[in-house]
Amino acid sequence: MKFKKINALSIKELFISQIEEMILSGELEPGEKLPTEREIADEMNISKTIVHEGIRELSRIGFLDVISRKGVYVADYTSTGNLDTLFAIIRYRGGMPDKKMINSLLDVRLYLECPALEILAEKHTEKDFQQLEALLEQMKEAVSKDIETFATSLFLFRRTIVVLSGNCISPLVMNAFFTASISAWTNYCELIGREQIFENLTKTTQCLRDGDADTAEELFRSHIERFREHILM
Repeated sequence: MKFKKINALSIKELFISQIEEMILSGELEPGEKLPTEREIADEMNISKTIVHEGIRELSRIGFLDVISRKGVYVADYTSTGNLDTLFAIIRYRGGMPDKKMINSLLDVRLYLECPALEILAEKHTEKDFQQLEALLEQMKEAVSKDIETFATSLFLFRRTIVVLSGNCISPLVMNAFFTASISAWTNYCELIGREQIFENLTKTTQCLRDGDADTAEELFRSHIERFREHILM
């Protein structure tokens, strides 16, 4: 039996984590100017090099603005951030997205999946439906298993629809969000019910075969909006 080596966080990682926490907690507010790198290094008892590299990374993530000859400012990360910013926010919240974030993720799903349904309804092959039907069989088996297994099978089905639409970016976005939002997916499955979700996807597959994008989209939206109402109560 082999055990993996446990690696402690580096000083740079600890520095980045502390600044992220100060920004996300509101201790450092957007537009606030940071002290100089030397002043930060002296106060935190770390090297100026670590501060410099940490600030560069925090700028890349979207938490800081580095303005030449003026200094370093706390950024409005909702405007300047990226997926790394999102993951940092989720880590700060203990891995659990809040209601506002889940609501936004539902919007993202609509933006990604509704166009995919339209494309697949208009243009598809028999091989496409062989893939979807194989995933439906997996979902049927997962109905009697634990909720996370079923939620994962649901995710694979929805992602495959996006993949089959031909968009090569949207599936990567879905993958990036899945781990962070697994609790939302399981809550969704518990609210809607496994049998109803399976029935909905069976109907969706037939609608896509028939070229009926409107009904397929309405089936999808109805469950999304029902879940949205639930989380916002």
